[in-house]
Amino acid sequence: MTDTAPQESGKPPPLREELHLFPGPNAIDGAPTWTLLDPANNQFFRIGWREFEILCRWRRGGPSRIAELVSTETTLETTTEDVQNLTRFLLESNLLRPQGERGLARLNRHVQATKQSWFQQILHAYLFFRIPLFDPDRLLRKTLPKIQWIFSKKFFIATGIAALIGLHFITRQWEVAMATFSETDTLMGLIFITIALFLTKAVHELGHAFTAIRYGCHVPTIGVAFLVLLPVLYTDTSDVWKLVSRQHRLAVGAAGILSELILTAWASLIWGLLPLGGAKDALFYVATVSWISTLILNTSPFLRFDGYYLLSDWLGIENLHDRAGQLGRWKLREVLFKLGAPFPDAALFDRARFLIFFAWLTWSYRFFLFFGIAIAVYHLFFKALGIFLMSIEIGWFLFRPIIGEIKAWMRPEINIKFNSRVFLSSFVLVAILWLMTIPWIGSIHAPAMLRRAQQVTLYTPMPAQITTLSVRKGDFVKQGQILLQLDAPELDNQINLARIQIELSRWKLAFRGNAPKLLELSSVVSKELEVQQSQYNELNRQKKRLTVTAPFDGTITRLGDDIKNNVWIGASEPLLEMSHASQWQLIAFVRETDLGLFDIGNSGIFLPEGLDWEDIACQIIAVSPVGTTLLDEPALVPFQGGVPARRDDKGQWQSTTAVYRIVLKPTTHFSPPPHILRGTVIIESNDPLSLFSLIQRTAIEIFVRETSF
Repeated sequence: MTDTAPQESGKPPPLREELHLFPGPNAIDGAPTWTLLDPANNQFFRIGWREFEILCRWRRGGPSRIAELVSTETTLETTTEDVQNLTRFLLESNLLRPQGERGLARLNRHVQATKQSWFQQILHAYLFFRIPLFDPDRLLRKTLPKIQWIFSKKFFIATGIAALIGLHFITRQWEVAMATFSETDTLMGLIFITIALFLTKAVHELGHAFTAIRYGCHVPTIGVAFLVLLPVLYTDTSDVWKLVSRQHRLAVGAAGILSELILTAWASLIWGLLPLGGAKDALFYVATVSWISTLILNTSPFLRFDGYYLLSDWLGIENLHDRAGQLGRWKLREVLFKLGAPFPDAALFDRARFLIFFAWLTWSYRFFLFFGIAIAVYHLFFKALGIFLMSIEIGWFLFRPIIGEIKAWMRPEINIKFNSRVFLSSFVLVAILWLMTIPWIGSIHAPAMLRRAQQVTLYTPMPAQITTLSVRKGDFVKQGQILLQLDAPELDNQINLARIQIELSRWKLAFRGNAPKLLELSSVVSKELEVQQSQYNELNRQKKRLTVTAPFDGTITRLGDDIKNNVWIGASEPLLEMSHASQWQLIAFVRETDLGLFDIGNSGIFLPEGLDWEDIACQIIAVSPVGTTLLDEPALVPFQGGVPARRDDKGQWQSTTAVYRIVLKPTTHFSPPPHILRGTVIIESNDPLSLFSLIQRTAIEIFVRETSF
């Protein structure tokens, strides 16, 4: 007996005595299958008819004898190689009882191979680890009869009716729903979301657990799993492998999603019936969190969540990702190298096209998902740790599979030979690399907005009453023209009081020679008079500001609805907005890496957001000499104009990277818009870049920025 296959003359080593064999569901081709249970490791293995017949004759001779018995006693044509392949599988899965020194040596090698270094242990613990909480099996079996009504047809019909009524309530109270949703970034909103997530996930896992118990499975564990340090509840329903009925396995797999949808339906109904308050807000979060988590996470077949197991059971294909990935790699190698390798899984031949497409789509989905997770991980931690963890994410989930596939191409069994397909693949690769070195990127795209060159908003200098409003929206005014008159009685009282104090101080100085006491205080009174005169002059300057005049020739572009005669206005409240009559300019922000690519005088073109506006040719007239992160143009902040930014503690918008402000003037005639017009400006570059140079510059910029502690 060797470590990998039985000798021709000897019997194969015996199976471990604690293994169990159960009938399984029919395979894709209708053939029977069996499930082999390893209780020590809680692992299940699906074997086919041929493997089952071989195991039934396992101790009746060597590989040749077993193959002969299977071929003569059944309709299956079995070879010695089939028996040896099964033996290798059993050895690799540790399902055979070790015998002799060789068996113990093999078992020892397996144990040593599974040992990990401290770094690997930390790495795997960071990526994924589980904490079992308790064994719920006994409690679930005792509770199931009391909630059996949940699985009834009447309850599902009632839930459907509740969902329709809840949807009706949401449409009728849409403003209330949107107002509640807008508070998700508040502390109370975050608390509600956290509670809702815990509740919905608990219901989700209980749905799996109760359904598995209902069909006779054992549920040994409910616990918490940490995926990239993100806690999620999990339920061990691996016993579902024992179920012969595909419908029962589908029911267990779908139970979590259905439980969340049931929770959503009833939460929406009760939400619509409750008055405004904390209970109504809490139910809104329960309903929305259940719905969103079900759609985004649980139904996705590209990760090993419920959607994956449902698709696997529906197709009748175990290990769907692994087997589809095997077909995807085979097809990729055939496309690139035309190896002529045999089809890797004959049982999947009829579904090969779908599974290959599914594998490639899964790779693409995971690439963007894990890249997004890496960026999120970076922002969740302080900079040094964030960079380290992001590097692990990208290296483990993105680069490792790619490098592993490239290494596989170098293995002798792949045996890549030069042919027309290899030549074509090499040519395409060289062409792509060549195109990446050609300087063809000759323009710079930057978010921009078109506005009048002179534009000002006038504010109330103090709380005051509008006594005379002389203009309307759209009026043309001349510089110095009175726009409106304000009155501040409190200011008038202060001016009168200051005038009386000045007159009193002057009287004291005029008559200081007639009274010794006034003479002694004359120096003090003189200083008081200076202060009072200064205060009086300042109060009069403030009173002059109550007469609001036009700072330049222009047009009144905005006038608030509440700006009317006899209306009181608070301090620093906007009164009106006016713009220059004819001068327009473009304001844009560019990245630091783009600064050397253009100069003052370079031409460009402005592409407005709206389709109703024509493109506008323009020219650079000014470039800010220093970069800034403070954005003084609210129209260009996130979700509006395209500059990535966030609010600081003072409520001001700060861009995530340093940007430079440039000013451009239109050089062609255009129809003036009634308000600020956002869009993108494309500037001609002095020094076109290749794609490789652009990637290099961007990488250096990110590295320098993110390593500056």
